[in-house]
Amino acid sequence: MTNVDPPESVLEGQETKYRGLYGKCIHHKLREFPEQSKRENLREEIDVQRHHRKLISYSIFPFAQGEPAGYKFITAEPLEELGVPNFDFLLWNLDGSVIFGEAKSSIPASASTVVNQLQERKEVAKEHKRYIEEEYLGSEIAHMEFVVVTYVNHGDKIAKEIIETGAEFITWVVDAHSDTLWIRQARPTSFPDNLEAEDPDAMLEELDRRHTHDVASLNGELDRVTTSFGQADVLPTSIIVDRLRVVVQSRRVEDRHPCIDREDIEEYVSNSALNYTDERISEIVNELIEAGKRINFLSEWEDDRAEFKIVSNYTAKDDLERVLEDKWVEWRIEDMKDELRDECEERVVAEIGKQRQLDEYGVGVSKEPDTDPA
Repeated sequence: MTNVDPPESVLEGQETKYRGLYGKCIHHKLREFPEQSKRENLREEIDVQRHHRKLISYSIFPFAQGEPAGYKFITAEPLEELGVPNFDFLLWNLDGSVIFGEAKSSIPASASTVVNQLQERKEVAKEHKRYIEEEYLGSEIAHMEFVVVTYVNHGDKIAKEIIETGAEFITWVVDAHSDTLWIRQARPTSFPDNLEAEDPDAMLEELDRRHTHDVASLNGELDRVTTSFGQADVLPTSIIVDRLRVVVQSRRVEDRHPCIDREDIEEYVSNSALNYTDERISEIVNELIEAGKRINFLSEWEDDRAEFKIVSNYTAKDDLERVLEDKWVEWRIEDMKDELRDECEERVVAEIGKQRQLDEYGVGVSKEPDTDPA
């Protein structure tokens, strides 16, 4: 019998019955719970986030370190504070042209799902044009362009899908081995229906204009331009384990104790080249500290040397990142199991209530209610 306290809705005298039925239910659910595959999925989710963050970094590096064709990096995840579908980065030049970019570290078998997602985000960006002008740029937008960035091995696939569906997005590709970025153009196997030209050569020219930048010098400067990763360390919409890398990166060691102060995190976030406001930085830091405590990676330290200590015997950054990932996986697994416990509680309470009603009407049955999942 499971030693668990019944909820208050279980009447006095029913506690033993509740524990027996609950124990049977949770034993069955935990036995059937695919823990190993869930752990593998969570590890894969971490890897996906890591590749996505690196690709964003590759995309914005030339514009954070310089100004190709006058374009400069403005912010990552514009509109994320509104909770609407948003692009991964925003670029702008003094002539009033902006580029919204979306990074895709992998392309699914059906590339059309990516194009559909991009179309949705494009419409959202257009709908919030005035907000972007006022909150990010301080000037009017004269021209909008939209980019999808992927790794070079996926470039032709998404570029062809974009062309053949008639969508208007420019494809950038990144070669992580050579740390280079360039514009990828692909020849379609069929022409889209929304071209003005009719002659095949003219149609190809129209596609060429549609899928390259209006500013010709930008096309030239993005011809295998050197790039790098490490620019995008703080992405508010990424999973919390990826964001908590900030704690590892900004930690210090005091007498073999890895530790950190709030101001250390604030400084790291502020210097991450993502141009957040002071208010947003404060919100991000609060979220990181609370999340770190929640997964038992951070705890308050009653010591003058730091406000928080990292809950680990390791001090090296690589080791601490592994500890962070392990703790997050364990926290997520336990959260999934808690959901199963809640399901059993609801099921057993409902069964006992149903049985009590039958007993009150004198039609109760002696058979125990079935608490195994259907």
